[in-house]
Amino acid sequence: MSRLEERYRFLLRLLPVDYRREWEDDMVAAFLESMDTGDAETTAYAADYGRPHLSEVASVIALAARLRLGGTSAPPRSYAWGQAVRLATLMATLAHAVMVTASVAITAWLSGKIAWLPAPAPEWALVSPDNLWRTAWDLAGYAWLPAYIALVLGHRRVAQAVALLAILPPAVTSAVQQAAGEVPLSASPWVMLLLDGVLVLAMAAFHHDAEPVPRRPWLRALPIGILLVPVPLFAIQATSQALRLLDWPGLACAVVSVAIVIHLAGRQPHGSSRALPWSLAFTLLAATTLALRMATLPDYSHQAQHTALLTIGAVQATLVLAVGAPLAVLAIRALRRLPPVPTEPPGSTTRTT
Repeated sequence: MSRLEERYRFLLRLLPVDYRREWEDDMVAAFLESMDTGDAETTAYAADYGRPHLSEVASVIALAARLRLGGTSAPPRSYAWGQAVRLATLMATLAHAVMVTASVAITAWLSGKIAWLPAPAPEWALVSPDNLWRTAWDLAGYAWLPAYIALVLGHRRVAQAVALLAILPPAVTSAVQQAAGEVPLSASPWVMLLLDGVLVLAMAAFHHDAEPVPRRPWLRALPIGILLVPVPLFAIQATSQALRLLDWPGLACAVVSVAIVIHLAGRQPHGSSRALPWSLAFTLLAATTLALRMATLPDYSHQAQHTALLTIGAVQATLVLAVGAPLAVLAIRALRRLPPVPTEPPGSTTRTT
């Protein structure tokens, strides 16, 4: 076996075992044939030192994602994981869309453009952006709203492209500000940007084999979410000091914990195949939120209220762990009860998009 074949077989380990057992040899044969240039010396050199091209690597990764995050015709376990990732992606994108949509109305109020509402307190007055990058930061976040709508309507690639517009300007701005010493070095913005990048990648789970997203309930969730979370929180923070220590990771912990409690309360004793994707989705959100909370806690050590902030953050992390761990156990048990049906081949080609 040549080094090139070894490298390609190692790449194929990304595929499910059952699929690989049936199709690995055919895929390897097709790949090696595609690498044959017709020149014996060049082919021999590629066999010893060559590697799969990036396009081939991307093709295998896409195929692995499609098989492991299956659609309607996938085996039960792959389908459950696929639905879970899609549900978690929808909920995370919804959270972004809810916050930025609410911020439009809040910004209009703080700017004095909503005359029928009481005037905001002086300390809530808006400060105009002092440079182009800050303006880009403020405008980029609003891209999450059209990204969410595009995802719900079934335009996955559009959603990914628009979501990138919400990620790239803040990333560049954070790098410039921290490099220039305008803000202290901190992990929080980079952790959140990393998770947003993972969210964009997770949108790939909405492939053509997946079930269409139910449009009406997910579109209705946008105004309902605004009324239930950001508007009441802003009203409370505008009139009280109680919630001003609640940052974005803390809010995510609170919302995810409440959602998990509601899900557990409505869960049937022995579970159901319909509820399993939701359980797995909430488990993924709980794990992500817990990681976000723990990764951002060290940034509190340099703040004036670091003791209170660290205590509150630890309580938030404990709360997510307390409700997320039992749910994860129940979800994994339900997942193991599903039959591991062998994966049917979606197509006998090594290049899949």
